[in-house]
Amino acid sequence: MIEAVYVAQVQEPLAQEVRTVEQKGLIHSKGADRYEVLKELPKEAHSFDTMFDYADFYGKLRLGYIDSRYDLPAGGDERKHAFSLGGELGFKTAEYNGVHLQGAVYVSQDVHALNPRNEKKNPEFFGEDLESYAYVGEMGLHFQNEYAKGALGRIRVETPYADSDDIRMSANSFEGACVFVEYMPNLSSQFLYLTRWAGYDSQDSEANLYQNKFKKLVDEESFGMASGSIIYEYAPESSARLWVNYIDRMSVITYVEASGIEYFGDEWIHFDYGVQYSRIGELEDSNVEGSVYGAMGIVHLNKFFFGAAANLVYVEGDNYVTDGFGGGPYYTSLDEATLACMSQLHQGEDLRSYKVGIGYDFSETFFEGLVAELVYGELRDDHNKAYEENLIITYDLNERWHLEAIATHFEPTRLNQGFDRAVVRLDYNF
Repeated sequence: MIEAVYVAQVQEPLAQEVRTVEQKGLIHSKGADRYEVLKELPKEAHSFDTMFDYADFYGKLRLGYIDSRYDLPAGGDERKHAFSLGGELGFKTAEYNGVHLQGAVYVSQDVHALNPRNEKKNPEFFGEDLESYAYVGEMGLHFQNEYAKGALGRIRVETPYADSDDIRMSANSFEGACVFVEYMPNLSSQFLYLTRWAGYDSQDSEANLYQNKFKKLVDEESFGMASGSIIYEYAPESSARLWVNYIDRMSVITYVEASGIEYFGDEWIHFDYGVQYSRIGELEDSNVEGSVYGAMGIVHLNKFFFGAAANLVYVEGDNYVTDGFGGGPYYTSLDEATLACMSQLHQGEDLRSYKVGIGYDFSETFFEGLVAELVYGELRDDHNKAYEENLIITYDLNERWHLEAIATHFEPTRLNQGFDRAVVRLDYNF
C-alpha cells in the first residue's frame, strides 16, 4: 500500500532507515531507501521530577473522508462512505540520564451529522460495530546515548517487514523493543523484538480482531518476531542493507536491498535506483515460503519525475509470500494491491508485477508544496491478472497543514470484485 512520508511529522519512529534528501510524492514512498527521519531531541532534565515538568506535547489532528464503490459478485455495486475526525495526541518527557518517556493516543471519532446509517457507512475508519475508537497506540521508555538509541513498550517502527503504513485514520504500532546501534558514520545495525500490534493492517474480521485492539502478530502460540540488520552506506545517499527476520510459527525471512541516488552534473537531473531480494522460508508448515526479486528506478528531470518498478515471485507447492506486518517492502506495491495479497489469493502460483508512474512537483509555482502523480500497476500469474490505477495529490500547505487525496480503481480481470475508492485526509500537526 502507498504511504506518505512528509517532514511535518514530529515524533521519530525507531528502527527507521535514514535518507538525507527529501523526495516528495508517493511514488517514492514505495521506492528504495524510502524512510525519512526527523530528529528532535528531548529537553534535558536534572532529576526524575523535572522530566515531567519539562514535558512537551505534540499531535496531529486529522479530518478523513472515504468513499468506496464495490462491484458485487452477483452483479451491481454497493457504495459506502464515511467522515471521521481524529488523529494523534502525544507527549514526550524531558530526558534524564539518557532516558525519556513517550506516548500517544490514537483517535477516530465518528462525525454522526455527516455519516450515513451503518449499512452505508464505510467501516475502514472505525472499530468494532462501526464505533469510534480511542486507544493508547504508543507508550514507551526511550533511551539514547552517543552510540545507540532504543525503546521498550508500545512503539512505532519502520522496517521492511514491520511498518506503520499510515493509510487510514491511525498508523500501525507494535509492542516490543527496538535498538539502533551506530558503529561508525557509515555502518549501523538495528535489532527489534515485537509481540503484538494494532492498526488498520492488523485487522482479522473472522476472529473479531479490530484495528484498535492489540493482538498477537501470528497467533497465540507464537512468541512474535525477532529481527536484526546491518546497513552500510557505500556512497553518499546510497546504502546496502541486510535484514534477517525470524517470525515464530510463520517464516524466516532474509531480505537484501541496495539503493541510492545518482546525480548527473547537478540536482536538475538525478536518478533513484534500487534492487531487492527476499528469501522466505516457512516454519511449522505455514505455507509462507518463496523468493521475491525486485528492481526500481525514478528519473528526475527538474520537477518532473518518472518511475518504474518490477517484481518477480517464485513459489512451490501451495505456498505464498507475505508483506509481513504492514505495507511490505516490495517496489510494485500500490495503494491497494500488493504481491502478498495476490499471492495468498492464488497460492502456488508464480507472480510477476510492474508499476509505472509520472509526477510533477509544483514547488516553483504558486502552488508550492503540491505534488501530483499518476500510477498504474499490474499483477499477474499464468491464470489471473489484476490491475490498479492511482491518482495521487499531496499538498504541504505549510509546516503544519498537509493534504493528501488518493483515487483508486482496482480491477481483477477474472473476478467481479473490483472497486473504486477515494480517500482524502487533512492533517494539522502541532
